[in-house]
This record gives sequence, C-alpha cells and structure tokens, in this order.
Amino acid sequence: MAKFKVEQASWPPAPGKVFIGRDTLDLLDIAVGDTVTVKPPGPGAPVQLQVTSGVYDPSLALADEEQIGRGYLSSASLAPPGQPASLDQLKIQVADEGRTQPTRDRDAIVAVAGDVSRWLKQDYGLNVREIQAPKPYKHPHQWQVDALLVTLLAGGVAALLLSAILVVNMLNTLFTQQIPQIGIMKAIGARTTSIGRLYLLMTLVVAAAATLVALPLSVLLGRIGLQRFLDLLGVDAVNLGAPWWVYVVILVAGLGLPPMLVLVPLTKASRITVREAIDHNSHGARTSAATFLVARLTRLRRLNRGLLMALRNTIRRPARFALSMGLLASAGAVFVAAMSLGAGTDAVSQNRKDQRNWDVDVQLPMPASAQQVTGLLREVPDVTMVEGMARMQVGIAGPDGIPTTKTYPEQGHGGVSLAAVAEDNKTFTLPKQLDGRWLKPGEKGAVVINQITRRDTLPDAEVGDTTELIISGKPITWRIVGLVEEREGGGGGIYTTPAGFGDAMAKTQGQSSTEPSQEQPPKDGVNMLRVATSSHDEKTRAAVVAAVEKKLNEAKVPVAFVASVSRSDAISDGHMDPVITTLVGIASAMALVGGIGLASTMSTNILDRTREFGVMHAIGAGPKAVRRIVVAEAVFLALASCVVAVVPAFILTWVLGDGLGTLFMDAPLPFKISLVGVGIWLVIVIFGAALASGAAASRASRLTVREALAHV
Repeated sequence: MAKFKVEQASWPPAPGKVFIGRDTLDLLDIAVGDTVTVKPPGPGAPVQLQVTSGVYDPSLALADEEQIGRGYLSSASLAPPGQPASLDQLKIQVADEGRTQPTRDRDAIVAVAGDVSRWLKQDYGLNVREIQAPKPYKHPHQWQVDALLVTLLAGGVAALLLSAILVVNMLNTLFTQQIPQIGIMKAIGARTTSIGRLYLLMTLVVAAAATLVALPLSVLLGRIGLQRFLDLLGVDAVNLGAPWWVYVVILVAGLGLPPMLVLVPLTKASRITVREAIDHNSHGARTSAATFLVARLTRLRRLNRGLLMALRNTIRRPARFALSMGLLASAGAVFVAAMSLGAGTDAVSQNRKDQRNWDVDVQLPMPASAQQVTGLLREVPDVTMVEGMARMQVGIAGPDGIPTTKTYPEQGHGGVSLAAVAEDNKTFTLPKQLDGRWLKPGEKGAVVINQITRRDTLPDAEVGDTTELIISGKPITWRIVGLVEEREGGGGGIYTTPAGFGDAMAKTQGQSSTEPSQEQPPKDGVNMLRVATSSHDEKTRAAVVAAVEKKLNEAKVPVAFVASVSRSDAISDGHMDPVITTLVGIASAMALVGGIGLASTMSTNILDRTREFGVMHAIGAGPKAVRRIVVAEAVFLALASCVVAVVPAFILTWVLGDGLGTLFMDAPLPFKISLVGVGIWLVIVIFGAALASGAAASRASRLTVREALAHV
C-alpha cells in the first residue's frame, strides 16, 4: 500500500538521509546530494538531512501545482536520540465482497475502518482521532482529469462535426464538377442506380485512402498529446498504445461517415437528367430572394459594381452558401467559445486576486493571542495591516462518533475546515449568497457552508438543517443558516462567527476528549494571519516574509509557515493552466478546419463559374478586377459566417462554462465573451478568406476566353 518508486537508491533511507519527490526537487531547485533542513512536528529542533534519491509517487498531486514539497524518510531519522519512533497513521486496505480485490465502495471502507477503530480501542487502548477515506481509485486531481477529458471530448465532437460538414462540402464540389460527365453517361444509357453505385464506390475508395493516411498521423499525434497530458499530471505512462476499440472507432468513422454524409448530394447528382446536365453551367442556380435584393442594390450608382457582383456571386447558390457559411460559423463559434472559457477561468483568477487585498499568509500550528501576534507583526517594517482568523480541521461524525473525512494522504485535498470570520474583517470578501443568509454578528451555533462542502461532505444538507461536526473529538451541533458560492477556496468551506467558534471550543473543553489532543484548537486566539504590505511587489513581500518569521521566532511563537500570496496564485494557476492550454489547442484546430473549408468552397465557386469569368475577360475585365471580385466573395462569406456564429457562440460558451465549472468547483464559470477571441477570429477569418481564395482568384484571373468556352 502507498507504493512509490525510489529512483536512485533502495528503501529505506539511512538515518540522516531523505528521499525527495522528483517534482519537489524541481519546485525547491535542489538536486540529489544536496542537504535540506527539515523541521519535525512538535517542539523538536530542525534536522539536517542529505537528499540521496528522487521518488516517483503518482498518487499525489504535483508539487508545483500545490506548492508543497514532499520528502520520504525512515522513522529513525526524526526519532529523538535514544527513543523509539512514534507513528500516528495506520493504513488499511478493504477487500470487496468476494475478497478477491480491493473494494471501490467508500461506505464499506468507512464501515470496516470503524470496526478497526473499535478493535484498537478495546484491545490496545488506542483512540482514533480521525478516519480519512478519500474516494477509492480517485487521484486528488481527478476533477482536473475529468475536466480535461470532457474538454477534449467536446473538442473532438466539434472537430468531427466540422469535418463532416467539410466532407459534404468537398464531395459536393466533386459532384458539381462531374455533373457534365453524369449527363454524358445518362445520354449513353447509364441508369441512376449504376451512377450512384459508381460514385459511392469512389467515395469509399477516397475515404479508405484518407483513413489510411490519417490513421498513423492520429496515432502519432495521440501519443504526443497523451504524453503531454500525463506530464501535466506528473504521471509516467505505462503504455501509450491505444486500446483496440479506438482503432475500430477510427475505421468506422473514416469509412462509414463519408458515404453516409454523401448520400443526399450523391442521390441528387445521380438523378440529374441529361437536359439539366447540359444546362448546368449555362443557367446556373434559380434566382433567390437574396440575389433579387442585390440586383435592386445595383440601381444605387455610388456602390462599387465589383463589390456588388461579388456579393451576388456569394449568395447565388443558397444551399452551397449556407453549407460553407455553416462550416465557418461552426468553427468561429467553437473558437470564440473556447477563448471565452479561457476568459472565464481568467476572470475567476482575477477576481480572486482582486479580493485578496493582503500580501503574506501566516499559519500558526497552535492558537496564539490575537492581540499579541498582531501587535508583534505591526512592528515589522513595510507592514500596513494585520488581521487574524481562527480555522481548524473538522470532520463529519462516522462510526462511533469518530470524525470521518475524504482527506487524501497529502492532507490537503478532501479536507474540511471551520473558519471563524469577524464581521469587521477587511481581508475577507463575502461570497455570493445562494440560499439563506450570512452570519449575524455574535451569532452562536450557526454556520454557512459553500457549495463544494455540500457536494463533497454534506450532500443532503439544506438551509435550516442541523449537522454535527466533530471538533477536537467531540460532536458539536450546528444550524445551517446559509449556502454560498465560492470559486476559490479562500476559507475552509464552513464559516461561523468568532463568538460561535469560541462557544464550540468551550463545549469541547468542557467534555472529556476521546484522545489527548496534541494541538489545542483556537479558543480566543487566532492561528491564521493575513498581512498587508506597503508595496505589493514580490521583493517587498519576500522581505516581509523573512522579517515576520524572524519576529515570531524571537517572540517564541511557533510558526507553521509564512508565505507570499503569490504561492496561492501559483496553486490556482497550476490547476487551471492545463485546461486553458487544451482549450486553446482545440480552438486552433477549429480555425484550421474552417480555413480548409473556405478554400474548398472558393475552388467550387470558381469551377462553377468558369464561363462567367471568360465572359468577363471578353468584355474587358482585367486580372486584378477578377482577383478582387473573387477575394471579395470570400471575405463576404467570412463576414456572414461571423454574424451567424454570434448566437451559437453565446450558447456554446454558456453550456461549456456551466459543464466545466461544475467539474471544477460545482459552480458555473463566469459568463465572459472573450473580445480578444472575437478580434482574433475576425482577423483569422478575413485574412484566412483572402489567403484561401488566393489560389482560386489567381486561377480565375488567368483564364482565357478560349479556355472558358472549352470548359464543359
């Protein structure tokens, strides 16, 4: 159990030695062979330990994401000289009903842990302080993995949709080019079914060739992406090979999707008559209401005739125009939605930074007098404000009243804290109220919980309910008066007033505890301090961090840690960056697919109007004028797609923001439309339209009258 891989040595490390997680080596900028100073828990003096190996432990979250280092050492290294080492954790593994493998049922695990706790107390007189049972077979960052997978799946579905539209567009182009040949085959006796089978077989051949080309590329890109994905999570790949069913899905999509999508245009093309085939190039499409409107605009003399012609040509075939515009609009909607999700996550981070009006966090291992510690820290140079808070870990009553939590081994994820927030606290911003009310000054026995605590710890809790929290081994009853929404964990998940907190502490001290607590909970004191500095740059913060730690040590006040708030920013950014990177990658892929679709559309339009360009050359149109008209057509099409993409982009942003936000923090991401994303897409689509139509425009401008008349 709790396995990890020692990379340069063997377990256990010798006394005076320590193994360090390899991600921690990068975080602390140290290497194997260096010496580190470790402060053991309790009153013991710091210990000098030499790093003799790195450790790979995939069960823990990355050190740089959590900004916490991890070391592995033998119990002898921290035991006082001449005394045995004391251990404070017991890990158990619970079998399933068949007793063949570990169970995945957390309730069964908690029940067995309760039985073990009773046995330890009855037979050995040992009291269990807390049962920690995280979700079985779930990584601490499982939510991050799920969010990334959902994001990739959504991007894959969007790419498949756009590719399907592109396939229809390209095959429709092919059938448009082949209409004269279809007419000739019909004239010499070919039947509709024969022509349909011929082109369906041709589609299958093209699909098979495309699939054969795409399969090795998809495998290569998939492995590169998977390796990058695992690197973000700090997990070494055991096997980068995809399961067999992935190849089946690729083959089914590659060989089955194109023939299925092509049935409608194929059926339409194969049913064309000889007369319709002959008239295909000469009469073109039936006049639509849009082309009639453009014709009316030609009466306005001030409008450029070339641009009007480009506008008419863009919408002369409504079906093709709608298909091409839909492709670009879909790509634009996905691109803007992806960028907007990034803006939403940025808004969460920025909102957190705006609300964080202090610069240094101080954590004390045990409570201290608020007046004493705040007075000490106000003497530190560059300190402008100091505020204290009380916070402690709590649990939910489990078997025999033992506190039970979902805390992970690194003691961070899954834990629940009760925080006392004063009504005049200047460093705490009231979160958004979802239900009920906030705490009244001096109120006792009341708590407010956030949505994450309700989801993970109190799933059935409602405003007005009562709940029991285990504090210092004793159950204390609280009334839930409010539910709030927090997108960043700034407190503890459960909030009460200082009066309520002190009242609860008095109740726990008035009872005999099930275990002598090594750390008395805060009573009238504080164990968290928030310090504001005169300047908010990292240089000033670093100086204040060092000065605060020195000041507290001189006053004999124990210190757990002192750190700049940039550490918390790095933690949040580390959680969000992989998702944002994935979104940007998906958005870029959508832009590429849209550009390919536009190039295909312009090639079709040029092919369809070969004779028209010949006539234009015959009546004196120069190559530059023809190129300008063709490029203008592409730009008109691109701008029309932007207009159409507005509503889908809004809807997609809302849907994805709600889904991903729920995975992140059980709350939707802020609805933000990325103006930067809109601007980037406008630039991409306009310049992309000009570039995509460049080849077609050049070909059209070089057409001679003879070549146009020879076109069948």
